[in-house]
Amino acid sequence: MRRRGLAILSILPLGLLAACANMPMEVASAPPPMAAPAAPAPPPVAPDRARVLFIAEQREEAARLEGTGALSPARQHWRYVLALLPDDAEARQQIARLDGVIRTRRDAALAQGEAAMMRGQTAAAQTAFLRVLALDGANDQARRRLLELETRAAFQRQDRKDMRARAARALGMETPEDDSP
Repeated sequence: MRRRGLAILSILPLGLLAACANMPMEVASAPPPMAAPAAPAPPPVAPDRARVLFIAEQREEAARLEGTGALSPARQHWRYVLALLPDDAEARQQIARLDGVIRTRRDAALAQGEAAMMRGQTAAAQTAFLRVLALDGANDQARRRLLELETRAAFQRQDRKDMRARAARALGMETPEDDSP
């Protein structure tokens, strides 16, 4: 009986497939017409015109960014202009000028950070080194100094924690560290 049930179950899919093969098929005629666009698309901008517009936008953005004090991004926009117009004297001049301003400000911020570290003014040193990285994100000296400041701060936090624990033990008070195994 069981074999017969399995035989019927194995034949059933074949029978269904054969029944589907004999069904009439409807072939759709042409696809339904698409609605016309509501408004005509603006005419494409000629490649030369688009390039001129892009360059003008980059010049304007560079001037705007420099006005807000964002010197590195301003320099990058002048580099875009120079990439598209390799003979552009203004772009070369602006890049060289911004490089000089960035270098001067970077060096001044590094000196301020070093002086603040020597005086033990951690927050002022961090601010100065972060200013260096805002001007020159690849500056290794500023990165090392920030890491050094963070390491010092971690040791100071641990020292304060240890001092509190010693004081609590000296007074016979239980500390959270005493509860741990």
